[in-house]
Amino acid sequence: MRKLSIQLEEQLLWKLLQFAGMGKEKNMQEQVTADEENPRKALVAATSVETKRYYFGTLKINTSRVILSMLTASKLSSDLSAIKQAMSVPLELKSQAAKILGSVDFLGNPLGLFNDVTEGLSGLIKDGNVGGLFKNVTHGLSNSTAKVASSLSDTVGNLNMDNVHNERRERIRNQGQSGGSHLVAGVKGFGVGIFGALTSLVTQPVQGFKEEGVEGFLTGIGKGVVGTVTKPVAGVLDLASGAANALKDTSASSSKMGPPRVRRPRCCHGPGRLLQAYNKGQAKSQELLHKLNRNRHSEYFIALEQLRSGKEDSLLAMITSSQVYFMRRGAHNPDNVILQVRYQDLQLCFVVKSDERYYIELVLNDKSSKELHKRPQVRCDKEYTAQRVSSYIIIIPINISL
Repeated sequence: MRKLSIQLEEQLLWKLLQFAGMGKEKNMQEQVTADEENPRKALVAATSVETKRYYFGTLKINTSRVILSMLTASKLSSDLSAIKQAMSVPLELKSQAAKILGSVDFLGNPLGLFNDVTEGLSGLIKDGNVGGLFKNVTHGLSNSTAKVASSLSDTVGNLNMDNVHNERRERIRNQGQSGGSHLVAGVKGFGVGIFGALTSLVTQPVQGFKEEGVEGFLTGIGKGVVGTVTKPVAGVLDLASGAANALKDTSASSSKMGPPRVRRPRCCHGPGRLLQAYNKGQAKSQELLHKLNRNRHSEYFIALEQLRSGKEDSLLAMITSSQVYFMRRGAHNPDNVILQVRYQDLQLCFVVKSDERYYIELVLNDKSSKELHKRPQVRCDKEYTAQRVSSYIIIIPINISL
């Protein structure tokens, strides 16, 4: 995206939020009960989604610059004032004027430099981290240098009155995303500036003649003379900005400790592969699955059911997108898996009753592993549990094929 300017009016903003229903009382609590899940509901949810779904591995919107301005209202109606108070968004910038002035680019972001130095001194006093102080000071100085050089480069670049040249410089600068690429972008910007200075006396008059004739040709000569001086200067500033940005990225403090994980990674695949609410039990089961299949993420967790309880006779069934595991409760390792059946080897699955006991009977294809019986049976404590797991085993392959 190119440079973006956004102009907002406060009263219109609150009216739009009011129109969207911000002032109404809503009950936003979600009640999720994992124990009441029904496999048939999962199938209905998976097959009833008819709208298109779009998935993004990485969604990145790159803007070179965003200019935001706000026209505040001197007086608001009572309902709009209530919305403003509920949002708790300060739109007046008087109290933030010092922070804004201290963060502007053309001054080199002195507030950011002060924060970096303060953080480095704090690490030196508390932990005796001399390297952290050096890194923070280097980061702050290089950040300030990069911002000043970039601001001067923009100012000098605008003097050459060559929009094509400036757009090319902007594209090159946007290519810099890390330390090495910043330096490469700076070298390219310097080369573009030198090349533009050498060709400015030719390209500008020719372009002016094509657009406005003789008058444009004479104007182009003037632009070419100015560009011969300003373009290499802008190129040198682009190189300085790129080098400073590269130094800033490489000197970023690595002494900061990230916050500890407060929960396991969420289970992202629900019915129909839709993202569902976080569930602690599902997250734990997904972690168990990744230990069993050695982090093969193409196979995802569906459900975990306890077939039998007891210290010595406990048995679990883990249903995934490609197979079902029957395992003993205990350490999470493949040795506890007593039966593993892939859906492609499965022909039938149903519940049978024998001697007042309930079993899940699995009918396997002839091509299945020789280590498995043709009709293995897994005993369950309750009929409901056997029916539930059997329904999962029947429904999931249909769901996947859809």
